[in-house]
Amino acid sequence: MTQRRSRTLLVVAVMVVVAASVLLTNVFPYRNILAQQQQVANAEAQLDVLRTENDRLETEALALATDAEIERLARENLGYVRPGEHAYVVLEPAATGVTVPVEPVEVPAELDAWYEGLWNFLTGKDLVDS
Repeated sequence: MTQRRSRTLLVVAVMVVVAASVLLTNVFPYRNILAQQQQVANAEAQLDVLRTENDRLETEALALATDAEIERLARENLGYVRPGEHAYVVLEPAATGVTVPVEPVEVPAELDAWYEGLWNFLTGKDLVDS
C-alpha cells in the first residue's frame, strides 16, 4: 500500500513539474509576444496619425509661401488693411447673466471582474499601456 501511495505521489509531483514547465515556457513568453504585437499596432496607428499631420503641415507650409495667403492671414489675424481701406470691429455685447462654477463629480473607476483580469494577464494586455 505504501509503495502504491509513494508511486502516486511521484506521478503527481511529475505532473506538477510538467505543468509548471509548460506554464513557464509557453504562457509567459506568449504574454510578452502578445504585448509586443499590441505595442507595434499602437505605434503603427500613431505613425499613421503623424504622417497625416505631416502631410497637412506640408500643405499649409506651401500655402504660406504665397502672397495671397500671407495677405489673408494678415487681414484676419492682425487686422491689417490696405491704404485707403477702413477697418471695422464688431463687438459682441457683454453677457449679463451670472455664471456659477460647477465642480466636477468624480466617478469611481469600475473594477474588472476576476476573469477579465485573468484574461488580460494571459493575453498580455496588462503589460501594454492603452
